[in-house]
Amino acid sequence: MKHFLTSGLLLAAISVASLPVQSQAQDAQTLVVAQPADAYSMDPAKHSAFTTANVLFQIYDALVTQDAEGEIAPALATEWSNPDPLTWRFKLREDVTFHNGEKFDAHAVKYTFDRALDPAFQAPYFSRISAITGVEVVDDYTVDFKTEAPYPTMLLTLYEASFPALIVPPAYAAEEDGAKLAAHPIGTGPYLFVEWLKDERVVLKANPDYWGGAPEIEKVVFRPIKETRTRIAELRSGGVDIAADIPPEDVDSLETDETKISVVPSDFLYFFVFDTTRDTPLTNKLVRQAINHAVDVDAIQAALMNGMGKRIALTLPVNGFAYDPTWEPYAYDPEKAKALLAEAGYPDGFTIKMMSRKGRFLKDAEIIEASAGFLAEVGIKTEIEYLEPGVWGQVSEQKGREGIIFPGWSGRDPNLVWYPLLKTGLYQSYFSNAELDKLLEAGASTIDPEERKEIYSAAAKIIKDEAPHLPMIQPPLIYGLDKTLVWTPRSDGMIDLRAAHYE
Repeated sequence: MKHFLTSGLLLAAISVASLPVQSQAQDAQTLVVAQPADAYSMDPAKHSAFTTANVLFQIYDALVTQDAEGEIAPALATEWSNPDPLTWRFKLREDVTFHNGEKFDAHAVKYTFDRALDPAFQAPYFSRISAITGVEVVDDYTVDFKTEAPYPTMLLTLYEASFPALIVPPAYAAEEDGAKLAAHPIGTGPYLFVEWLKDERVVLKANPDYWGGAPEIEKVVFRPIKETRTRIAELRSGGVDIAADIPPEDVDSLETDETKISVVPSDFLYFFVFDTTRDTPLTNKLVRQAINHAVDVDAIQAALMNGMGKRIALTLPVNGFAYDPTWEPYAYDPEKAKALLAEAGYPDGFTIKMMSRKGRFLKDAEIIEASAGFLAEVGIKTEIEYLEPGVWGQVSEQKGREGIIFPGWSGRDPNLVWYPLLKTGLYQSYFSNAELDKLLEAGASTIDPEERKEIYSAAAKIIKDEAPHLPMIQPPLIYGLDKTLVWTPRSDGMIDLRAAHYE
């Protein structure tokens, strides 16, 4: 949506900040993004949600980034090397400053990671950076990351989708014990923070001094619009320019003279997690296997996703490292599910909580409720509990997710998916298996790709048998766009507006 201020609109522009976003008249281009949820925090190390990350990535930078081809490329770091198997060395850009004038250097990098790695800080995404044992300043623009064992996925640990890897200004971040940063962010990114009206909008303005070149679009507004139909209506009316999570059935109708659709394969995963940390039937492997047999995932994919996306056999993207196309999911077999439940001691089924957010992921509530329907057919009654995004974050921080959980996740390597979700004791893990732990540790510290594939093949056998998850679908990412907007979505779901512009 292009907004230009003419002399006739000068009066209407006075006190423009007080007007609703869709009626604002701007003196330059404005881009409005509609997401299903608001930001949780403006501190990149204090959240675990992509909707938050999408806002913060416009304000902050990481050491490395993902380029248009999906490869890791330089960002605040210009080059990297391995002086020894336990060290990753990064050379940093010079003459970069934070929005408040603080200098970006190796000390800022060290502060960022020391802060997030501190157990007392309780970073929700700690698992993504937990392999780092220390950060050492070599000189003002050289920094070493240390690990206990060789760490093959370090670059994926340090790019923007590893949320606490976004670099913060040390002096400012320390003010008010971090509360100031959490409310009014300061980074090195292409946009400056203007305001955050909780559950209404986040407003950003272009950083003319951005080290990567000033963005073409002067103002960006993120609006949390939970309801899908409302996001679509706002797109049609011109109230938003990017609408996330468009349902497959609406794709054709949004190819018009005013709007268009952009679809990319995603790195995201739809699956259910079984909480085995509490005393429920889910601690029994036979019950978990029964649930895998009870839900007709293929039917859900056909009916709710219009057949779009990829069926996954295990919780890993089909294009992820070490994914084996010969893996097969549990077959839909409700009679076998009933037999397994009887063998486990639950011939009449049981009642269990089912927990998720609503409207965070494309078709999430519909998938959850359809799955609950299939479970009811084999005697498992579910009590569905939808949590608001802020409450979900608080519950997650306390490891309070219970029962059958629909969390959403992404990552193109088992070390970014299986390790945080299945390794004993980690923040996002609700499962424990000593043999699997050893394999996950080995995979995380082995450099040779073929050796890693063998390790993860062995891990996959355990995961398949133990059934700690119900793997479902690798969904597409579907965005509705203003017809004149030039912007390419990314497979990891991160919204990057650095190169966005209008025709």
